[in-house]
Amino acid sequence: MALEDIFRALDEQAQKECEDILSAARAQADAIAEDAADQAGGICTECVDQTDTAVRLKAAKTTNAAKLEGKKSVAAVKETAMDAAFDKAGARLASIRGTDAYAGILEMLTAEAAAGVTGEMAVLVDPADEALAKQVVAGLGIQAEVRPELSTSGGVVVVTGNGRIVRRNTFEDRLEKVKQTVQSEVAEILFS
Repeated sequence: MALEDIFRALDEQAQKECEDILSAARAQADAIAEDAADQAGGICTECVDQTDTAVRLKAAKTTNAAKLEGKKSVAAVKETAMDAAFDKAGARLASIRGTDAYAGILEMLTAEAAAGVTGEMAVLVDPADEALAKQVVAGLGIQAEVRPELSTSGGVVVVTGNGRIVRRNTFEDRLEKVKQTVQSEVAEILFS
């Protein structure tokens, strides 16, 4: 019996040690599982935060790109409207050639362009204005050859004897100068 009691005691002791080892292993497994769950929660939160940040950046970029495109579109429409306004003004200037007032206007433009020019010069005009320009040049007492070499809706270009342009005084040139100086005022009238 003594041997049997020793084996039983050893068996009970082994059983107890196995249970202790299993209990420690379970506790360690639970701690590992709990730590893994905490880490997984942190990873998920970090992932969500990173995704949220990425989505916000993408949304901001898309919004900014859309705003820029919108501004470009508005600017293009405004530029088209401005060009149309000045084209309309150019068309109205072109219609002056057929009026009684055009002779006086051509005389004023020729006198302005020739003022202060000395030496040999030529007055360039549109072929439609050749006869009237000859009368104007003679009436102003200017010694210049009238040459119908321009394509313009009205006005003159005075050239010196060596071919250097001295003064451009056509409707188109004057409109372009005005366009540069009053463009902001026209835009304000059109778009306010």
